[in-house]
Amino acid sequence: PGWFMMIKQWYQRRVRGVFSTLSVSKRLFVAFHSTNTCSMSYHGQFRGRGVGPRGPRPQNLGRPSGGPGGYGPPPLPPDMIYKSFDPLESKHLFQRVAPEKDDTELSQAILTKHQELTPSAEEQAKMQEQVTKFTSIVDNMVVSPEPEIDIEEMRVVGSFKKGIILAGHMTVDTVLIIKHLPTLEDVTKIMNIIKDKMNELQPDKGKNTTTTSNDSGFSYKYNGITLKVFITTLPNNTKETIDPEKHVKLDNLKNSLAAIRHARWFEENAFQSSIRVLVRILKDFKRRIPFFKNASPWTIDLLAHHSAAANTNGNQLTVPQVFRRCLQLLAAGILLPGSASICDPCEPGFVKAHSFMSYEHQDELACGAQTLLRALSHGGYKEILGMKGARMVTFEQAVMFDGIIVTPSKLAYEKPADAQPETMETNGS
Repeated sequence: PGWFMMIKQWYQRRVRGVFSTLSVSKRLFVAFHSTNTCSMSYHGQFRGRGVGPRGPRPQNLGRPSGGPGGYGPPPLPPDMIYKSFDPLESKHLFQRVAPEKDDTELSQAILTKHQELTPSAEEQAKMQEQVTKFTSIVDNMVVSPEPEIDIEEMRVVGSFKKGIILAGHMTVDTVLIIKHLPTLEDVTKIMNIIKDKMNELQPDKGKNTTTTSNDSGFSYKYNGITLKVFITTLPNNTKETIDPEKHVKLDNLKNSLAAIRHARWFEENAFQSSIRVLVRILKDFKRRIPFFKNASPWTIDLLAHHSAAANTNGNQLTVPQVFRRCLQLLAAGILLPGSASICDPCEPGFVKAHSFMSYEHQDELACGAQTLLRALSHGGYKEILGMKGARMVTFEQAVMFDGIIVTPSKLAYEKPADAQPETMETNGS
């Protein structure tokens, strides 16, 4: 019949070129969501239909033969199937049946908890004092190099540099860039030089100092403050042949370079105060809640930035809105397999923010967020934030909040009995 041919032709034009090996139902799903998905294509050069100008026409896309023409969107990575549900971006599709809740108490509770998690001015001054001493030593070593030790520069990275360090966590991360491929012998030599010169600058001449070497560099501890020094080299040097028995491992060199990129990106983009508030809250979750323990600091940074800044309506979100949206995104599966997820802005190509996490850890994160979101919806914010005097949120049995029984979510992932150990990408802090 004519109507059947019309539907068939529309389907071929719409879906051709997208997951041709998938089943009909999955291809229809991709076609239905192509407007949202293509607008964030990893190619970075095509825009989906229905959301503005189409942009440049893809070459040799749309037809299996690779010829010109076709109406399909550009191909997507095999594991990029859907864009997770975002209630904030879908408000126009769902009419409210009740007025929005007053978030005054929730806002006050979050800010109070954030104040508890923020280190005091005295703690920050002590850490800054050690950083200043270390910086002066490295500057002198750059101007007057030690034998066989050519230092390019030093960068402060991590939570201290980003301004999101937690109270009581007296640790400063730094990266020392060497002009040549650093050997294990170089690490030991640099550690001894830094130790001697730092001890000379301490009031007690370093009587209470501890120095420990590791695979990535070394740590210098004095008066409760730990200075972590990661040794790396110039990016071009990582292409050279590396002897694992002689040099610092390639993964460690790349992770240290990535930490520099992360700190620079966070400084330039995380300018909203709500982002830093949410980062500290999520880091506290990582310490207290088992389901959050496997989230890396960099994943937390990207998730907090996305929750606060990825807002198409242009309005700046309040702290409670950012906090609630973060749990909603996690509960909806933004960090689950098959999700478009959050693109790592510091890596080339389309690298997902949770690519280093195992399926089990991804499931735990989504499951924990679902339970917390239910508790938050029924007034359990004090229990979620771990406020003084509040009971703990349990993930094993149901708990009542404001007369409503909240049942915790159950883990969905079951590891196959014959599964091989998963190899995931590394992710710097």
